[in-house]
Amino acid sequence: MAKTIIFGNQKGGVAKTTTTFNVATQLSMKGYKVLMIDSDPQASLTIITGLVPEDFEDNNLSALLYDEDGKIDIHNCIIPLNEEGTLAIIPTDISMANGDLDFVSRPGNDKLIKNEINKIANEYDFVCIDCLPSLGIISVNDIAASDYIIGCVEPGYQAMKGIEYYTKVINRYRNKYMYPTKFLGIIVSKIARNNDSKDITEVLKDEYDVLGEIPLSVEVSKGEIDGIPVSKRKPGHISSLEFSKIADYIIQETMD
Repeated sequence: MAKTIIFGNQKGGVAKTTTTFNVATQLSMKGYKVLMIDSDPQASLTIITGLVPEDFEDNNLSALLYDEDGKIDIHNCIIPLNEEGTLAIIPTDISMANGDLDFVSRPGNDKLIKNEINKIANEYDFVCIDCLPSLGIISVNDIAASDYIIGCVEPGYQAMKGIEYYTKVINRYRNKYMYPTKFLGIIVSKIARNNDSKDITEVLKDEYDVLGEIPLSVEVSKGEIDGIPVSKRKPGHISSLEFSKIADYIIQETMD
């Protein structure tokens, strides 16, 4: 049964997408079968994997969630990303941006994504979801679908406040709706070589379990352009080693 992990923060620009892609890649490189889901209407995860969102308008997450009659087979929305079949993605596009309005009257509107994952849960070891930087109905769906949550942060004031608020919302939903999810900790990314960045990282360590520290690096950002994450392109890079360590921790904490 797949373990579903979401990567989130209420603030954008904190490397959620890059982190999701690299952690999922590391898990797949360690022999696990991984499905990524892009739940952000900006489709950043879809794009950095090398896909064009407009090519999948009829077989993506948005199409699945709007398909109230269940005519779309989720398997047709899963796009393989390697020859081994160990890494795949369900893409999305901008049409899901109206989800907060369109899904509000749907019965069980917090479990739309979870219901889809349940259909293929026995086919994967991990499902990794890249979340959008907001706390509307789609984000609630992500939380409801998750077994584990990892926060993504950069060493800056707004990102710190964003993760603080995000964890409060997680706890509120978990307590109110009894979502059986666990907050594993945070990954700090874009750590610059200056005292401010290091000092804020130390503050974050006092408040949260820090699973990994990813330096600000051109090699990491290159993966957002060429569709090949640093974990795959340069496995010996310090960032790749950090992502590998994070994947090992996830395996240790989540696999029975």
